[in-house]
Amino acid sequence: MSAPAEVSWAPISWSETWEDDVTPDEHAALAVLFARCFPYSRTPFTGFRSWSSGRPELRLIGRDGPRIVAHLGILRRFVRAGEASLLLGDVGLVAADPSVQGNGVGAELLARAATTLRGLGMPFGFLTCGEAVAAFYERGGWVRVPNPTRMVRADGQVQVYDGASMVLPVCSPMEDWPAGEKIDRNGLEV
Repeated sequence: MSAPAEVSWAPISWSETWEDDVTPDEHAALAVLFARCFPYSRTPFTGFRSWSSGRPELRLIGRDGPRIVAHLGILRRFVRAGEASLLLGDVGLVAADPSVQGNGVGAELLARAATTLRGLGMPFGFLTCGEAVAAFYERGGWVRVPNPTRMVRADGQVQVYDGASMVLPVCSPMEDWPAGEKIDRNGLEV
């Protein structure tokens, strides 16, 4: 399965920013965005806190003029699938400001994520999400997998995630995904 075609929405300018290069003002603006997009999160997105659990290493940021209106974080990591280790791009903090939703911004964000993951040489993108947004990712080329995902919660407890686990085939075909094996994220969700 190939990644979806890019959708263009003129007012948004896009950038890739490595975590060490995110400025304090950008962290503060991202915290505002996340507070708007994730109002029921257990993470207090206040001040300069622009991450939930694990910090991303690379961020895709969309701006409408100077205002940050879209974001997606990527962290390259090895997960365990059964006895094998699998390198992938762990994706999280996918957000489009409510003011731009319904205009193709989210679709463009996912298309740009696929391009970025391909540029990083990742065989797969991986994310976990709630059932309420799983269809959004499916429209963006992500595939729901039956693998249960075990991970460390923000409070340090290990849990088996009960929402959707989703994979984006990037540099490897979906047939290479280890079907049926439990996925151990071995770390915090991005």
